[in-house]
Amino acid sequence: MKKSAKRVMHVLSNRQKLILKAIIEAYVKDAQPVGSKTLTQMPYLGFSSATLRYDMAQLEELGFLEKTHTSSGRVPSEKGYRYYVEHLVTRDQDVIDSFPLIDEVFSKNKLVREHAVEEAIHLLSELTNYTAMAIGPSGQGSIIKKIDFIPLTEEQAVILIVTDKGHVQHQSIGIPEEMGINDLKEVIKTLDELLRDRPIEQASQILKAAFAKREIAAFLEYQSQLMHSFINAFAKFAQENFYLSGMTNVFDQPEFHDVKHVKNFVDMLDRRELVKLIADKNGLSIRFGSDLQLIPMENCTVISIPYRISDDEHGTIAVVGPTRMAYSKVIPLVEYIASNLGKLYNK
Repeated sequence: MKKSAKRVMHVLSNRQKLILKAIIEAYVKDAQPVGSKTLTQMPYLGFSSATLRYDMAQLEELGFLEKTHTSSGRVPSEKGYRYYVEHLVTRDQDVIDSFPLIDEVFSKNKLVREHAVEEAIHLLSELTNYTAMAIGPSGQGSIIKKIDFIPLTEEQAVILIVTDKGHVQHQSIGIPEEMGINDLKEVIKTLDELLRDRPIEQASQILKAAFAKREIAAFLEYQSQLMHSFINAFAKFAQENFYLSGMTNVFDQPEFHDVKHVKNFVDMLDRRELVKLIADKNGLSIRFGSDLQLIPMENCTVISIPYRISDDEHGTIAVVGPTRMAYSKVIPLVEYIASNLGKLYNK
């Protein structure tokens, strides 16, 4: 986790740590300010109300807790959450019950790895009820190993491009009325021979050059549409694959009931500004609003973790939610999914 050099962490007593942990976990659960009366009902906090009130006042003075205007209870500050995730959070053992669901996603998507990333992110958003996203590895630097197609109907087909690194890119195309499936098969065969064992980055130039020389023009009487379809498919390989699921999940949280906040959040995701922030190769990262420096993120946290594919390929998965996030649940889930993604690509 990244720590600011300017940030000073106070040494808390064991009792203060226990109280801070209890307050944060109670507040995460129901979003209600926590008072000493709530704490006295917790069996593992066998302290008097006076002791609890004193330590709560101390934690507030140190900046770990904040007092609300509407209640005598306290809520965690960003500093409190930061201390919690760096020193106090424990992995929720109940999360293990969800692991078989994750295993199922990976076992049924061994051949099409992009589907595994997409489904894993969707499952992560469902299990956490937050927004989940991923940056998958781009196909840049890959070598084309096979070009094929799957006819769906007489009018529709899907082009498949497979690389030496196991990436599969697909592009839907419409088959012109004047062109039959056999004609398309010949086109695909010609393109496969033309582009096999060539770098992805050179594919578009090779296609254009071959067409200019009329080498494939005989097959491409309806070349414009097919050329655009292939060039689009190769262009996708040069981009980082971005996956997003559960964008509206966070709107159920009280922190997101402000309409302006919601609009800013959606705009930010649409522009993919978070992509620049979540790609971290250094392991588990938990970033708070002040770390992110984005206006709509002041009440948000981004938990991200990289997954490694090879020496020069990596991806990142992340969960975006309110600062009042169930860290003990989210952290083991992202760790487990990341480890499985790494294994999947290494097979």
